[in-house]
Order: sequence, then structure tokens, then C-alpha cells
Amino acid sequence: MLAGLLVAPNAGAAPNFDGVWLVSSKVKQLKAEDGKSPPLNAQAAQAYAKNVAKWRAGDLSFDPTAKCVSPGIPRMLYLPYPFQILQSRTQITYLFEWNYWNRHVDMSGRKLEAAYPLSMGESLGHFEGNELVIESNGFRADNTYLDAAGMPHSEDLHVTERLRLMDGGAMLEDRIRIDDPATFTRPWETVVKFNRMRASYEIPMDICLDRTDSGKPAVDWSRNLAH
Repeated sequence: MLAGLLVAPNAGAAPNFDGVWLVSSKVKQLKAEDGKSPPLNAQAAQAYAKNVAKWRAGDLSFDPTAKCVSPGIPRMLYLPYPFQILQSRTQITYLFEWNYWNRHVDMSGRKLEAAYPLSMGESLGHFEGNELVIESNGFRADNTYLDAAGMPHSEDLHVTERLRLMDGGAMLEDRIRIDDPATFTRPWETVVKFNRMRASYEIPMDICLDRTDSGKPAVDWSRNLAH
């Protein structure tokens, strides 16, 4: 799909995150780094409990992603579908297999300022040593959740990601900080890891509506994560 595409080399000694990545384990219900449930406030916890009950019963009517609407960030990252990172000096681009979505991280150093809420928000990045730090905000809250079970968030959501390469570049760790005072009693963190896929892997075009029209689920959780 991307044969012949030239990617500018990363400046300086910053690590290079170019490659195709796939979440190392399936994330259906998001947990904090310590394995506990995130610190939802009372109102958000009640809303989440209602969604979880529907989800466990196989009723996905609460979740627009079941109708091929963008899952948003960070949820898009840990769907069971690969994504490709293309890195240059001024921008980092994520190309997602699921429904052919993409995400752009501006590396120019400008101020983070979303003109209006978007499902994927707006993201700015910079390097701190060997870590890529991505700050994202400007999210829509009416049609996205933080996990498949319907964990809510508000438009005040601010996501900070700290990414680093591990195991000689074979693994990517994403430490995700969630800061949303309208939904959670305090900021909290979770860690998601991704395995690098073989160099020959090319992300196919995925048309979600074609899949759902044929009676298949929008998100196929039966997919094998071993590639």
C-alpha cells in the first residue's frame, strides 16, 4: 500500500518509531496501571455501569463504533488491528487498518489549540530524551468512549502519551495519562504495549461498512494478535 513512499529521517538522536505495530494483548475494559478500575466520579461510574451491563449482554447499541464511527483516541490505538507510524521531523502520522482512519501528530512546536471537538482530537508531540511525548485534547464526548465497554469521558479530556521503544525496537510502550476532571476524581495512567510486525506487512484497506453490511461485527475481537 505504501510502496515507494519516502519518509524523512528523524533529526538528531531521537529514536525512530517508523513501523507497523499491533497491540500485544486485547484491551476491552481499560484498567489503571495497577490493575484497578479507573477513578470515575459517581456520575460517570453510574453511566459506565449501565454501558457495561449492555456490553456484557451483547447489546452494543450504546456504542457508535459498532456502526463504524471512529472510536477516538486513545481507544483507536488498542483495537485489535495494526497501525503504521510514519515519522518525519515535523509530523508523525498514524495509519490505522481499522476503517482506514489516520491520526496526525504535529511536531512543529506550535501551541495545542483545537478549533472544535473532534473524535480523534488534536495532537502535538515532542521528544524528551528517548521518549516521544504526545499531548492531545479537543475531543468529542458524545460519540466516543475510552474502551469497548463504554467508559465515558468529557470534552475536557486531556491525554498525554509517553512512548518508548523496548526490546531492541521489537516492542513499543505507550504510557497513557488520562486527565479529565469532569469524569474522574484524579488523573490516572495506564500502560499499553505493542509488538512490531514483520517488515513485509502492508496494512490493507479496511471498509467497516462493507463488513457490517455482510453481518460481521465492526470490530472483530476474534482476530489473532500473533503476526
